[in-house]
Amino acid sequence: MHPTFTRRDFVKLSSILAAALATQPVQALSVNDPWKTRRGNKQKVIIIGAGMSGLSAGMELRNLGHDVQIVEGQMRAGGRVFTARNMFADGLYADMGAARIPEDHEWTMKYVKQYGLELYPFNPAKGGLLHMVKGKKIRYTSNQPAPLKDYPFSLTPKEVAMDWAGISTQPFQSIMTQVGDARDLSWPPAAIAGYDKLTFKEFLVSEGYSPDIAGALMLGWEEAGEKGLYFSILEMVRETSLSFGATRNKIVGGNDLLPRALAKDLERLIQYGTKVLAVDQDETGVSVTVDRGGERSTLRADRVICTLPLPVLKKMDFVKTFSSSKQTAINNMGGWNLGRTAMQVRDRYWKKDGLTGFAATDLPSEIWDPHYESDANRGIIAHYVKGRDAGKFMTMSTEERLAFSANHVNSVFPGLKPQLEGAFIKVWGEDPWAGYAHAIGTPNDLTLHLPHLITAEGRIHFAGEHASAYHGWIQGAIESGNRTAKEVNSF
Repeated sequence: MHPTFTRRDFVKLSSILAAALATQPVQALSVNDPWKTRRGNKQKVIIIGAGMSGLSAGMELRNLGHDVQIVEGQMRAGGRVFTARNMFADGLYADMGAARIPEDHEWTMKYVKQYGLELYPFNPAKGGLLHMVKGKKIRYTSNQPAPLKDYPFSLTPKEVAMDWAGISTQPFQSIMTQVGDARDLSWPPAAIAGYDKLTFKEFLVSEGYSPDIAGALMLGWEEAGEKGLYFSILEMVRETSLSFGATRNKIVGGNDLLPRALAKDLERLIQYGTKVLAVDQDETGVSVTVDRGGERSTLRADRVICTLPLPVLKKMDFVKTFSSSKQTAINNMGGWNLGRTAMQVRDRYWKKDGLTGFAATDLPSEIWDPHYESDANRGIIAHYVKGRDAGKFMTMSTEERLAFSANHVNSVFPGLKPQLEGAFIKVWGEDPWAGYAHAIGTPNDLTLHLPHLITAEGRIHFAGEHASAYHGWIQGAIESGNRTAKEVNSF
């Protein structure tokens, strides 16, 4: 979940959060944590999955002198950090998975800097941006938001008068002053844990506000209507407190350059095309049965780090050997299925009107130009499909998906169809190695399920964005990979 709040919208909220955080000890794993010295014996470690969590865990454990082996079912590393390349002309590319890197995500920035990768702002600083709500288009810029009164949201006159700064701070002041350190893996504090049962819109109603404030603050993500997206208010609170509206960046050349750099560094430790069939542990170690090229074999290790996404993990028979609380968490933690259509166009026609190609709508969806900084005529416009429509994508043919995305983009930026040359479409819910785009805290997940996703089961440790405070971010994958590496290193 990545709310469309801007830094301007969060000036007041950030000051509230800063005051709250200043009084809390930082207990979560930090890039400055002095754990990276050998604490125990050399461990033989099998890491299941070469996504960002598996790669980062493997990197740190190898550097500490442990015996590391990474098994990956696919023929590439990176997991849900995936950049589409060879299907476009003129060297164009599009990130089809993780697309944004906030500048305050310390773990991600550490590895970006370590491998000398160049960053560029994800969002343009100049040019026209669009919102579309109930068919009405509102133009604005990053420095000059359109007034709330211009939007057809169902708000009271008092709420409209509060404008963006007011609706993004006043409804949440009571809960934000008690947020504590949202990076702490034992979060939330007891004082606000009860809110986990409420959705975003239910929380607003309980505080005496209109539920459509959620539609305004999460335009591009939140669905219209009274019910809206089914996620806990604490998921939004945690996300907000962790990001502070920080500038989002992208890696020049594509975000998959990060996992590719790690994978190259670890190339002798990774076995691709290796599907895990079973995991069994006893008092002396762990056995991992794999299939590679139709040949089965059993690998033996002291410890295993499992980074499988939850929809994949829950299908594995060895999950039945876990504690009942772990099984319940794996089977019930919420997740989002998201789709993205990257359309190649002969001419980036929207630039003629001073527009950037960036928009957020109440479908809900986001639209953006991945190469907005380029002067080239040919380019890509990406359509990010969310909510119920991402589920609908699962039932559509490729032609129907493209027509759906093209029609919606054309309604925001008229003139697309004569310029459209083709598209690449990715729906994460149908990817057998992922099963969804990322985890999301639905009501009661953060208090009932997330703590059990993080904890080890004997000699098996668990990493991935789902087992972190940063759902849906590269940061969560890397932080959890380092956390499990620290756990293994302690033995």
